[in-house]
Amino acid sequence: MLVDPRAQGEGASWLLFPAGTALNDVAEVLGRLLAAEEHPDRILLVVGDERVGATSSGYLRTVLGMQPNRGPGDEVRAAAPGESTRFSVIAFRCAVCGSSAYTAFYDDRFRPECRTGDHGPMELR
Repeated sequence: MLVDPRAQGEGASWLLFPAGTALNDVAEVLGRLLAAEEHPDRILLVVGDERVGATSSGYLRTVLGMQPNRGPGDEVRAAAPGESTRFSVIAFRCAVCGSSAYTAFYDDRFRPECRTGDHGPMELR
């Protein structure tokens, strides 16, 4: 349900999850990523070693029922106080070519590797 059938995975930023991650947890992380000031337009979802599929920010906003980011002067909408303590989105970037990947967990042994070339492990942004 989170995969956009029209989104292309080629060149999209990766979002990595450990194997066995529940759909609700993936949706929560995607929501947090979309709420960030800077977020990718297309995301390739990877659970464990499996590339599940690509999605787009427009599709996810519809599926997750999210409003677009608002700017100064826009109507203020109340939200529940605080943030989730279960997940955080961690951004990585290749120091050589600048491609990006995102994870919902951090383990230095499993840092994302650049898929554009033999550039090696990505760095924390």
